[in-house]
Amino acid sequence: MARRRMMVSTGLAALVLAGGAVVGCGTSGNGQSASQAASSSAKGEASAIPKGQTITVWSWQTGPELQDVKQIAAQWAKAHGDKVIVVDQSSNPKGFQFYATAARTGKGPDVVFGMPHDNNGVFAEEGLMSPVPAGVINTSLYAPNTIDAVKVNGTIYSVPVSVQVAAVYYNKKLVPQPPTTWAQFAKDATAHGFMYDQANLYFDYALIGGYGGYVFKDTNGTLDPNNIGLDTPGAVQAYTLMRDMVAKYHWMTPSTNGSIAKAEFLAGKIGMYVSGPWDTADIEKAKIDFGVTPWPTLPNGKHATPFLGVITAFVNKESKTQAADWSLVQALTSAQAQEMYFRDSQQIPALLSVQKSAPVQSSPTFKAFVEQLRYAVPMPNIPQMQAVWQAMSILQNIIGGKVSPEQGGKDFVQNVQKGIMAQGS
Repeated sequence: MARRRMMVSTGLAALVLAGGAVVGCGTSGNGQSASQAASSSAKGEASAIPKGQTITVWSWQTGPELQDVKQIAAQWAKAHGDKVIVVDQSSNPKGFQFYATAARTGKGPDVVFGMPHDNNGVFAEEGLMSPVPAGVINTSLYAPNTIDAVKVNGTIYSVPVSVQVAAVYYNKKLVPQPPTTWAQFAKDATAHGFMYDQANLYFDYALIGGYGGYVFKDTNGTLDPNNIGLDTPGAVQAYTLMRDMVAKYHWMTPSTNGSIAKAEFLAGKIGMYVSGPWDTADIEKAKIDFGVTPWPTLPNGKHATPFLGVITAFVNKESKTQAADWSLVQALTSAQAQEMYFRDSQQIPALLSVQKSAPVQSSPTFKAFVEQLRYAVPMPNIPQMQAVWQAMSILQNIIGGKVSPEQGGKDFVQNVQKGIMAQGS
């Protein structure tokens, strides 16, 4: 499972977006550089935090972004008179679960950076995360769906760093104008080809949610694992459309997966392909004249609702340096820091102000992904979501015509329920 979901917590296959040329964005709105802002912020708080502490940060981001984290942490530590040790955990074979194992035994870090939000539910319920204290995060500076993503039962447990969403890549040689309606999309797809990782709920949720289906019922920010909406009439309509892409339109075959779809697009053989920013560098290397556009409106006239992934920073509940930890988290997630991550690693900023900044808006690719975020739905972050990922193999049966969309939806829900029972949750 871990490698099949491009942006999923316990199996996030592409936490670090592919590198590439991005317009520089080294200063904040007040004219300070990222380093100056981090340093001055730290100095303003230094008197309230004990000096001489050692803080350990585990990062699941690597490459240029990891170097940015080390730079910001070093500047913060210098201003505070503390020491920060940043450890790269991005290639740890035990994945995100390594943090949970270490934290349970009192051997975890003080701060975790680069963790996908859908780990929050498991870690928070186990008492492995500190709730975000008042004053650390200003929720009005983020889109509501970004804040919803980092809440567990109404409590915020982590601070957003960057966001991830999938949209439609199109080959301008084949599809000169991006389709905005389903009628035009279907015409272009039939004429020039369209593929995506169709047996993957991560990508399919754009259709399921757009038709009114859902994974777990969301009531005022609380997800109900006993109310599963993967067999609703809307979900069935989405499955029917997915099946039609194979049986009616012949855009794909039941065996089409993400690797095949990407290879076809890179070879210039298909006009459109669904993926996230992590594929941008490879498409540029293939010298495809491409664009990115949000999903078109669906046949029902509604917007598609792709899953939203949020990369976060949080504090270990057992850390003995809480005040310093949260001050450091503020520095690592500030607007200036997010500008650096975008500039150096093409991470889509979580802060609205940085999303609206000239460097992001001047990049047609990232501007399109930001537009797609408007309709994105946070990936469920409660522990029961693991049962959903384990049960999504039923999608292959629906796409291949082995079961009807109606029966497939029922099977999906039943398998999720069995999985939840097996979890004991």
